[in-house]
Amino acid sequence: MSSMDPITMATQLATFDVQPFQHRYQLQANQYQSQLTALGKIESALREFRSTVEKMNSATASVIQNAATLSQEGNFSASVDANALSGSYQVFVEQVATAHQLSANMPAGTTAESEVPITGTLDITVNGEVMSLDLNTIDTDGDGKGTLAELTSAINANTTNPGVNATLVRTDGETHFMLSSSKTGQANTITVSASGTGQAWFEDAFTNATDISTPQDAKIWLGPQGTGLALTNSSNTFSNVIDGVSLTVTKAQAAGEQPIGMDIGTDQEGTKKQLNAFIDAYNSLVSTIDSYTQSGSENEKRGVLAGDPTVRSIESQLNNLLRTEYNGKSLMEVGLSINRSGKLELDSARFEAAQATDGASLEAMFNGDGNLFDSLEQTIEPFLKFSNGLFKSRKDVLQQNISRIDDKQVTLERKYQMSYDRYLAQFTQMNALMAQMNQTSSLFM
Repeated sequence: MSSMDPITMATQLATFDVQPFQHRYQLQANQYQSQLTALGKIESALREFRSTVEKMNSATASVIQNAATLSQEGNFSASVDANALSGSYQVFVEQVATAHQLSANMPAGTTAESEVPITGTLDITVNGEVMSLDLNTIDTDGDGKGTLAELTSAINANTTNPGVNATLVRTDGETHFMLSSSKTGQANTITVSASGTGQAWFEDAFTNATDISTPQDAKIWLGPQGTGLALTNSSNTFSNVIDGVSLTVTKAQAAGEQPIGMDIGTDQEGTKKQLNAFIDAYNSLVSTIDSYTQSGSENEKRGVLAGDPTVRSIESQLNNLLRTEYNGKSLMEVGLSINRSGKLELDSARFEAAQATDGASLEAMFNGDGNLFDSLEQTIEPFLKFSNGLFKSRKDVLQQNISRIDDKQVTLERKYQMSYDRYLAQFTQMNALMAQMNQTSSLFM
């Protein structure tokens, strides 16, 4: 009788014992991991879609785009939002707003390290706001002295600073102490005085300060200079000077010049670009969902998330929102519809007609409170919360399932080892018996 290899036999039989379980566990683990990966892809696509919606739903963004065309560039620019009505206007820029700048009349030979008083106060007032700087606080290095550089830093760092920047300007060997208002306009004129210092030269320096730049408001005319409607503003931006139109002036015109023509009209290409960004983001999300949820057929593999309740819910809710009426109209009425494959498509002619008729009303469908973009953001939010979002919960369950299978695999490895040890002992003993029998039978030959 020939002997057998106990190790080979033990390995084969122990493998046969656990092989069905290994196969089943591996299939389950692969399925859970595929679902986990697919959910991650869909979640990422949903975040990208939400990001697109958030950008278009901000205070400074709009779907409907209008534009301003100027007959002459260089004097002002126009910002136009969806509420602007088409029309032609004339604008004359008489003056631009400037900020107040003054230079203290410091003694000749002043430098950044020149000493200044550290007793008394320096009062700076801008538009009714007052900063009273205690000069005793400006000594930051503890040497018992105050310098012009330390005074500059103390003004700029003071928590009650009313909107003034202190600067040291050096030219021709001289150092000049300057104060500049951070805002333009006459209302932001700087007044400054020093008192209680015991140093007349220091107090006189501010009393006799020289204006470097005189503060003034911006002034424009809607229509010709002198006969149109005069408008003034402390800054160079006139917000909503016309409904939906803001003007920023940059350069004054010469007296007697003709006003600049400004035509306001719809920007159809800009609007299409905005709308197509939304359509592309939604369709990309739908394509991602479809790639993992197809039901399957003879020629199509069933998706790993086919019938998944989380994915089915988000798809259904978004689809319903796009079929809902907003501002009294459905999206289909203005040219935006869902085709048979679940994708958004645009009827440009119908949308352009709606924009030309009432762009503000059309904009309100998308950006109005509780309308499309708000509704989309509110619907998406529960799915994407980091702590307890529906996607996170669904992925946590799958990860727990994978962990349980890992635990079963560990148990299976112990079962394999026990089977292997048992078979090895049995076949080792059998080999010994066979060897003994072979030895006994040889005595009778």
